[in-house]
Amino acid sequence: MLPVDARVIVEISDRLNPDMKKSAYLRNNPECQYWQISPDQDLTKSTICDYLGKIDVLVYTCVNFPGHDFGKLVNDYSVWLKPNGQFIADIPNSEYWRRLVSLALDKPQLSDVGLSLQEIRSHFNRAGLYIYEVRTKGDRSWEFNQFLERLKSTNPSTVVYLKEYRAQTVAENYLVRGIKSSNPPKRLLIQTAIMAPTGCDRIRVLDPDRFSATIPGVRTFASVRSAIIIPTIPQEAKIFIWQRTIMSAREHLSVLKRLLQENYLIIAEIDDNPLRRREYAEHNYLSYRGCHGVQTSTKPLGVFLQQFNPNVAVFPNQLTEVSPPRHNYDNEKISLFFGALNREKDWDPIMASLNKVLLANSGRVLVRVVHDRQFFEALATDQKTFEPFCQYNRYLEILQNCDIALLPLTPTAVNMMKSDLKFLECAGNGVAVLASPTVYELSIQPEKTGLIYRTIREFETQLNRLINNHTLRRQIADNAYNWVKQNRLLCHHYQQRHRWYLEMCDRLPELNRQLQQRVPELFNNP
Repeated sequence: MLPVDARVIVEISDRLNPDMKKSAYLRNNPECQYWQISPDQDLTKSTICDYLGKIDVLVYTCVNFPGHDFGKLVNDYSVWLKPNGQFIADIPNSEYWRRLVSLALDKPQLSDVGLSLQEIRSHFNRAGLYIYEVRTKGDRSWEFNQFLERLKSTNPSTVVYLKEYRAQTVAENYLVRGIKSSNPPKRLLIQTAIMAPTGCDRIRVLDPDRFSATIPGVRTFASVRSAIIIPTIPQEAKIFIWQRTIMSAREHLSVLKRLLQENYLIIAEIDDNPLRRREYAEHNYLSYRGCHGVQTSTKPLGVFLQQFNPNVAVFPNQLTEVSPPRHNYDNEKISLFFGALNREKDWDPIMASLNKVLLANSGRVLVRVVHDRQFFEALATDQKTFEPFCQYNRYLEILQNCDIALLPLTPTAVNMMKSDLKFLECAGNGVAVLASPTVYELSIQPEKTGLIYRTIREFETQLNRLINNHTLRRQIADNAYNWVKQNRLLCHHYQQRHRWYLEMCDRLPELNRQLQQRVPELFNNP
């Protein structure tokens, strides 16, 4: 729930020991100043005193709730928020059924906890905070239903009450999100049909969705290999994104028509050259012509797509986090990493030279290969390991224990439109790279954040340098790590998507006219 671009967060908690929440958040946004304070702390006498009216987020996570006046706390602390800053609170529900039962059993010490939703709204309103979302926490409906069954014969009136007020009583806690504003945030629903989940769903959909959902008023929903249209709420702008979908008139016109009738902004998401799949052309590129706009990952790909749709936005791939700084560098045993999909034609030109370098450094280099069995078999060394296609966390675990990564790409039409994601992953995990100029020369600063080879002879020379020069290898890895941390984390970029979506929603009547000119059959009556 925490906005991932916050500069200052203050967590109000009665548990001031180091918290997983803080460390997890700082992996996504390492430049944030994140403080933890007690609920009775006077901010004017703390190190936060210079941030009056400048705090982005106040987070309330107190367990021993009866120990203070929540209404006074919200009122006193909200003045420290900047305009449109957020107050996010985890508040026990005083009407939770277990607490009501405790009260009925005359055990007030068990029931005198928390606030009702009505009381929470009242406190937020008095403090000038607009509640834009309330979620429930600790909803164990099956246990609640079992309790009602046991209670039927002994106390039927209580059963009737609990059933009538089920929504208020079933949640143990409320997760409340408020904004320092008298006006509600603009609501936006982002729905995505993920048609190619393997390898690109996380970086292109799931991570951006997770970050976008921290923006006040934004909801996200994704379905895999299906186009599910979920219910909307009043005054909510609606976006439907087709991720890597090969559209045909027979299968998709009816769905597109329905989306248009329900006033959706329709976006195509593509992060690979469509020339790789002839089906796009066979269906006259309906996948891009049949949408209001297209979002993609690189500028060359954006230029290519503009021939089918003039409304193209480029959102480069970013990392959600960097790993902790590396300390496990080894001068003697070097681990060399290679892991990618569809790279057989890219590594073939360098394989003989790679084997030559491995022979010259026999016993010093272990090659770790992920997915590409042909690459593994072509290695003329027994110092090698192989891992089949694996979960992303396992992929990162292997990468994090390597020293050098090879990133070969030949200058083909398809490769020229690829992104620099492999370099970002290596840099964010403290791994020095040796890369081809195709794609990577636009991101890598030669001799500083990586090494580039333009010929086979250069490949041999540069790889030998990285293997034999520990200082160079570590310096390049550290420089690249810091560059990614400062420039290519998603926390610095995810708001760009939100702005484009809102702009496109505002232009929807105009975009409908453009779409009708491109694909008039979408606007024919059934």
